[in-house]
Amino acid sequence: MRTKSIQAKLFYNYSMLIIVVVIVIVVSFYFYISGILQKKASESLFQLSGHISIEFDTQIRNMNSISTKVLFSEPLHELFYSSMFQINKSSIDKQRRFNNIIYPIIGYDKPFRQINMFRITGEFASIGDDFRFSVLPAKRIATTSWVGDTLLQNGKKDISLPHPDSWNRGDEFVISLSRAFAPNWSEKVDSILEVQQDYGVFTRIIDNAQAHPDLKKNKDIEIYVLDEQGRLVYPIDSVAKAANAQTWWKLVKERINSDTSAKVINSNGKNSNIIAYSASDLSGWTVIAAESKSRLLAPVNNFRNAILVLGILTLFVTLAISYLVSRSLTIPIKQVHKSIKLLSLNTLPPKPQAKVPARLNELEHLNMAFNEMRLRLQESLEETVASREHELEAHKFALQAQMNPHFLYNTITNISILAEDQGQTSIVGCCERLAQMLRYISSSDAAPVPLSEELEHARNYLNLMQLRYEDNIRFSIEVPAALSHVEVPKLIVQPIVENAIKYGIHVDPPWVISITGTVKEDRWELSIRDNGHGFEEESLAQLRKQFETMDSTVKIPALRINGMGLMNIYTRLKLLFGNRFAMNVSNHPEGGALVTLSVHHERGDKPI
Repeated sequence: MRTKSIQAKLFYNYSMLIIVVVIVIVVSFYFYISGILQKKASESLFQLSGHISIEFDTQIRNMNSISTKVLFSEPLHELFYSSMFQINKSSIDKQRRFNNIIYPIIGYDKPFRQINMFRITGEFASIGDDFRFSVLPAKRIATTSWVGDTLLQNGKKDISLPHPDSWNRGDEFVISLSRAFAPNWSEKVDSILEVQQDYGVFTRIIDNAQAHPDLKKNKDIEIYVLDEQGRLVYPIDSVAKAANAQTWWKLVKERINSDTSAKVINSNGKNSNIIAYSASDLSGWTVIAAESKSRLLAPVNNFRNAILVLGILTLFVTLAISYLVSRSLTIPIKQVHKSIKLLSLNTLPPKPQAKVPARLNELEHLNMAFNEMRLRLQESLEETVASREHELEAHKFALQAQMNPHFLYNTITNISILAEDQGQTSIVGCCERLAQMLRYISSSDAAPVPLSEELEHARNYLNLMQLRYEDNIRFSIEVPAALSHVEVPKLIVQPIVENAIKYGIHVDPPWVISITGTVKEDRWELSIRDNGHGFEEESLAQLRKQFETMDSTVKIPALRINGMGLMNIYTRLKLLFGNRFAMNVSNHPEGGALVTLSVHHERGDKPI
């Protein structure tokens, strides 16, 4: 196949499409399933670490509760500091009373392995699996590793790492919760209460949690328990696991300092793992559950590889079919290509063809549709030519219509010349003002103009009104020079003045129109006032409601000599200044209507 041939392009394009579809399906399926498995694994590890942490806290809480109850028993405290460790009849009676007091406190079912009370001088009382009232060598007590840590806590609880029982021979490990106490609360601590629990109780909690039905297939989950210093609480019989525990601890400890609640972490190291942890405020222990992603996703990877092999086989079969199909399409496509190549304005109408057979494939139908398109194209060209002629004619009339403003200006100029020849200076001034107003209004430039030009336009209008009403109308324009260069839309002042004259001359003259500008710390204002009857209350309410509900996306109205209402002015000023603009329509306390245009300065701008 030639590289640029239709057959080659069809074959290559469809082949690439098939390859991309197969890859997208396999990759999407892989990431979708792996995402679900990781999410489920994260949730399971989250629940597992939280469950173990809660069970550990329950054990520690019970040990702490028993420790507190024993220490707050005054009879027990009194007997412990009596002479019950001497071997005589009186001491035996005291020991019996000691047992009778402590058993109702801890319960007769022995929820703990051992409870030991001893002084650093050697007096030792033990109740649990072993009963003992004796005096130990003080040196033995002083050399026991966790005793010094407990004394430093000065009465606070101290939870030890797993260790062999310090007072009995044997290989069984225990976890001790111990508190130091004194004969009296104000004296120095010299005694310790130790509550022991079998380490096997804690390991069984972990074993039972891992044996949950939902976790039967997750045999590769690793559980680690560490204290606040990162020392291993579980497991204690594997050097390799101790190294892994320190790796996970580095990831977890920074998060624990800022947030002690359970979290899920995805480590991105050499062996990517899913890690969940739960930190306890009660014991200070952190339970970490970790599972290897590679072991978790092994079934998915196997399935992915099988799909890839099947996809490759399917790809070869599909490519062969694509080749045959593209080859069969070559001849009809060449016919269509030949027809398109020979197409021109001279050959646009198709030649008459024989009657179409009943059985045609899609490409032959395409050739027929192409011939029909040629007919429609010829009709469209004819319509386009006619439409273009009408458009040119309309454009000619539009150019002619543009001459009308010039005709008006020339006519006004002629009137002015005639009036000047007759010495009619008032008519000359009137013509000049009228010409200025027409030029200002008919200008096609929609850009904002300086406020000084807008005020000049209003002044021209008022001067023309004075020619009509003479001394019956008076006006004043007092706007500071600082506002002269402020840019505003065209025709925002004169229409308001026009309305003021229209509705304000229904009172006895003189009719007074005042335009006042002010600059304040946060805004500038322009007020137009008359001395007429003012607005009706119903009209004021309607205008204010329209201002509140106006859509700022309203199309800007065309500039005309009349018909420029307050809503028109409000719309254009709102579009230019946005939320910085406000219009206040009211009646002046001394009579007449008052319209105030207010624009706040932009943030950071200095006052004008």
